[in-house]
Order: sequence, then structure tokens, then C-alpha cells
Amino acid sequence: MLKVKICGLMREDDVRMCITHGTDIIGFVVGYPKYVPWDIDAQKAKKLISLVKGSSAAGCIVTGGAPEKIIETALETEPDYVQLHYGESLEDTAYIANKLKPCGIKIIKTLFPDTPNLEKTAAEFCKLGVYALLFDPRTPENAAAGGGGADISVYTKLKAAADRPVILAGGITPENAAELVCKSGACIIDLMTGVESRPGVKDEKKVKSLFKALENIKNERSGKI
Repeated sequence: MLKVKICGLMREDDVRMCITHGTDIIGFVVGYPKYVPWDIDAQKAKKLISLVKGSSAAGCIVTGGAPEKIIETALETEPDYVQLHYGESLEDTAYIANKLKPCGIKIIKTLFPDTPNLEKTAAEFCKLGVYALLFDPRTPENAAAGGGGADISVYTKLKAAADRPVILAGGITPENAAELVCKSGACIIDLMTGVESRPGVKDEKKVKSLFKALENIKNERSGKI
């Protein structure tokens, strides 16, 4: 299967629109330690996540920082996934995962280009039982700047080192999504600015174009072709 995660949602209409067009995981940036234009507070995130519940999609908060703060935010917003998208250590990730596991909340751990011993570290996070890894070609320091294309060569190495799904991210658009999926063999892709008209505002034409571009791949992987 191929799953699509669209991140950085801030508006109710955009949540409903992304669900309608088949988005599998809908992401909300909540309490991020660095300035990013997509950041919302936990109360707003909880309201938006409530729109996801009962649909075919899953909700995810993207956050980082102190473990206790992350746990508190997750318990308040009740997502399906928490994406740890900052400098969380193995110990912090294990602690957060153990605290949230009884609530049915799964962990996605982001790795960055400056992560020491990237492949070894990826394998170590997998041993903790995270649901998936995500490779982001941008670091937290330049996250707000946008850009940063997906690095297929590094992604392929991480995929070989991990026994969990590795989410492909970075510069994916409706125009290049199918090519990147075919080259990488990714089972989950993550988009944010690639389907926006401006930060936090999703463009329905771009979202529809994305799923149209991926239609054949999704059908092939689901056995419909």
C-alpha cells in the first residue's frame, strides 16, 4: 500500500477536504520548540483532530521538546500518532513511547541529515518499537524556510537499515510525487508546502492533483490493477 500524510493543517475546511480526497494521515504542528508558521496550540489541535476521528484518516501531532510536555500535549489532543520532530534522544523516545502506548498512541520519529551515525541510529530507534521513521532533509533550524528536496540516496540507506516504515519527505509536490515514490519504493510520503497556497492553507486543486498522480500506484499496490 501507499499512504499519504499531509501535514501542517490549521483550518477545519482543509481537514475535511483532505479526508474527502483520501489522505491517510493528517498532521498538525503543535507546540513546536522553534518558530514555524504552521504551529497551533493544543486546544485548537484537539478540535481539529476531533474532525478526523471516525473518518478513514488518522490524526498526528508533530511536536518536540521536553518529554513531559510532549506527553501532556498528546494526552490532551488524543491523536493516533505523535511525530517527534526535534532532538529527542533514544532515552526520551523510549520514555514517551512507553507512556503513550497504553493510550494507543504510536510514535513516528524524525531523523535529520545531521543525525550522528544516521543508519545505526535509525536501527536503534526501530528497536524501541516506533511505528515509523521519517527522514526530513531540513533540520529544525531551517524548518520554517521551506524547500529541501527529498534525498533518495539517504532515504534508501535508511530504508535498508530499518525494519519499520520510513516516511519520505521533503519537497514532494503533485508534479514529482509519483516519480519519487517509484524511485524510492516508499510506502508512506509526507507533504506540507507542496499542497499549499500559503503556509497553513491547503490548495484543493493541488491535493486533487496529488491523488490523481498517485492513483495508478495506489491501485497497483492495493491489487486493483
